[in-house]
Amino acid sequence: MSSTIGIFDSGLGGLTVLKELIKVAPYEDVIYVADTIHMPYGNRSVQEIVGYMKQIVSFLERMNVKAILVACNTSSALALNYIKNIVSLPIIGLIEPTARRISEEKRIKKIGVLATRATVSSLAYTLAIKRYSPDIQVIEKSAPLLVPFIENRVKKEVLIKALTIYLEPLVKAEIDTLILGCSHYPLYLKEISSILLEKYNKEIKIVDPAIYAVEELLTELKDIGITERGTGEIRFFTTGDAYEFSEKATVFISRPIKVKHINLREEGEIKIWHR
Repeated sequence: MSSTIGIFDSGLGGLTVLKELIKVAPYEDVIYVADTIHMPYGNRSVQEIVGYMKQIVSFLERMNVKAILVACNTSSALALNYIKNIVSLPIIGLIEPTARRISEEKRIKKIGVLATRATVSSLAYTLAIKRYSPDIQVIEKSAPLLVPFIENRVKKEVLIKALTIYLEPLVKAEIDTLILGCSHYPLYLKEISSILLEKYNKEIKIVDPAIYAVEELLTELKDIGITERGTGEIRFFTTGDAYEFSEKATVFISRPIKVKHINLREEGEIKIWHR
C-alpha cells in the first residue's frame, strides 16, 4: 500500500495546505506538484483548468499516491467534480469541507470570500455554503493581482495596498467572517489580520480552508482503512523553473528543498529530469 499523499496547486499557494498537513500529520509522505508554467489559474478558462488538472492527476496516479489533496481553490471550483468522476483515488478539494464546517457555526451570518476571478465567477463558495446554510449571506470579491504579486514577491507595501483595496468592500458590507478563497492568501495571513484590525478596526473571523480540507482528507483515509504511514518525506515537482520555485518556496516553508522539473505533455506522457 502506498503511504504517499499527492498535493497540487498552480504555485506557492498550496504550501499553506502542505504546512497544515505537516502540522497535524508529520508522518505522511507527500508529493507536491506546482503547475507554475500555467500560473495563475485564476485567469484561465474551465477547459484549461480541467486539462491541467487531468495531466497532474495522471502524474500523481503514476507516482502511486494513495490520495490527492487539491490545494487550489480555482481547481476545486471549476474542475474537481469532473475529475472525481474519472479517478478512483480519494480526492479532496478546499471548498466543500469549508462550507460544511462553516455551517456548524451558528453565529456566522454574513461571509466574505476573497478569491481569484475564476473562483468568484463560478460562485462555488456561495453555492456550497448555501447548500448547508441557506440563511447565510455570502459576498464574493475577486482579487486578480494578489497571486502574481505573491508569486513574484513584489514589495510588501505594494501587496499591503492591494490587500487593503480588495478587502474594503467586504468590510463595508459588514461581514463577520472572511474566507481566504485562494490558497496563496494565507501566506500573508498576519498582514490581512493587521489590515482588518488596524486599518478598519474590525475583528473578523478569518477562515483558512486548508485546515478543514486536511482534516477531511485524514478522516476519509481513516474511514476507508488507508492508514499506511510514511516517514514524512516530501518531494517537490514543478512544471516551471525548478530553481526559481525552490528559491521562492524556501522563503515560506523555512527549509531547504529539492525540486524536480516535470513536463506534462498533451498526450499524457511524463518526462522528469533534474535541474
